[in-house]
Amino acid sequence: MNKNVFKISVLCLSVGMLTCGCGQKGPATGKDVAVSVAEAGIPVSGLTIATVNIDSINQGYQMVADIQQELVRTESRLTADIQNQANAFQKEYDNYLKIGATLTLSEQHKREEQLQQKQQSIAELQQTYANQLVSLQAQRMEEVSNSILSFIEKFNRENGQFGMIVSTGKQSGVLYSLPSMDITSAVLRGLNEEYAAEKASRK
Repeated sequence: MNKNVFKISVLCLSVGMLTCGCGQKGPATGKDVAVSVAEAGIPVSGLTIATVNIDSINQGYQMVADIQQELVRTESRLTADIQNQANAFQKEYDNYLKIGATLTLSEQHKREEQLQQKQQSIAELQQTYANQLVSLQAQRMEEVSNSILSFIEKFNRENGQFGMIVSTGKQSGVLYSLPSMDITSAVLRGLNEEYAAEKASRK
């Protein structure tokens, strides 16, 4: 299996007004951190807009890192199961090659049919596992998206009251935004604090 297929990627999450995309900016710098939430945002004809760098969120959000680790562990476990079954099949096939000549034609046909069925079963199981991994990846990505959406809504309600929050990053349609509009550091800090509290409550 191609491991890259199953590693989570949330580089372009669409989160309500936190639209998919990226601008010229990379992760928040120290200068960005110095901009307070209250000062961030630029009024445009009565509309105050703030930006969040999705690349920085993806790189720094612990929930994303935990999900990546979960997917790697799950893929390794399923891959090991397939490999074990394939090894067992190979041994059984090699044994048949050794004793096949001593069997009657009827016995040979029966054994070959059994081997074909096992081989087909392994192939089907491999496809099932691949589908499970893709489904798990999609499920976890949706959980991340919902988590960010929920936090952004709460964050804006409690701190900014911005009319619009736009995502920036490498895949964004945003070509440029003023550094003073960026609230990434505050959002990322809040996301990680909230996630840490949720993890602690589950222990």
